[in-house]
Amino acid sequence: MDKTILEIPTELLQAAKLTPEAAKTELAIRLYQLHKLNDKQAGELAGDPKAIESLAWINRETGHFELDEFLDWASHDLKTPLNAVFGFTKVVIKGIDGPIKETQDSDLTTAFNSGQRMLSLLSNLVDIARLNNGVTLSRNDHNLANLITEIAERWKVQNPTKPLTLDIQIAAPTFNVDPQQMRLIINHLLTFAAIRITEGTVSLSTSDSDQGLNVTIQSAGKKPVDKMEMDSAMLGFITSSLIKLHGGKMNEPLETDDGLLLGFSMPH
Repeated sequence: MDKTILEIPTELLQAAKLTPEAAKTELAIRLYQLHKLNDKQAGELAGDPKAIESLAWINRETGHFELDEFLDWASHDLKTPLNAVFGFTKVVIKGIDGPIKETQDSDLTTAFNSGQRMLSLLSNLVDIARLNNGVTLSRNDHNLANLITEIAERWKVQNPTKPLTLDIQIAAPTFNVDPQQMRLIINHLLTFAAIRITEGTVSLSTSDSDQGLNVTIQSAGKKPVDKMEMDSAMLGFITSSLIKLHGGKMNEPLETDDGLLLGFSMPH
């Protein structure tokens, strides 16, 4: 195998309190965590096949398991078994493997819906881990009126039991945003408002001014006994963090008599 010599100033190694061998190990671990190298390749780089196995997710100084980095790295592996459960459950519910009784259909549907919520919670945990590790926005100029409408219409199709009304009023729709993260913001805020009612409607309205964009999302209907505090806390953290990365500010969620009022502002 060909080799490349990497020169690192001694002063930098001393500042990091690393020997050359330890620096190789740290580099190997980081490249493994970023999926740039597999475990065998990372072990070769570290000069110790067991280095990755023993150090990849352990902070050697504190002895703590680096959960944020692990969740970020392992998100696909964590979600794959759940997706398999959903797929095969759906096959049985549809009767593809043979007829089932009404009680079986009801039980499987309950299991399927609970699994979907579990996947949503897991996805939220992964998003939180990524935010804790640091998210870099890929910003470009976009027509935000079109983007928000597209996101909301897709959410409406996926959530037919909570009718969504739109009032998009943006006179100067060009904003410098990361479209992928904007999708998360709008989707999560719509879901945040929707889970705080069992029956009813959700509305999304926008306006703009010289200062930027203003978005209001509100749910109205029958309020549940369970406020879904865990879901709410996760969604609130993710959306407020992403809005802040865009230079905006999320308003404090406001409980109303029949739902929840959410809002945020964002500069051009």
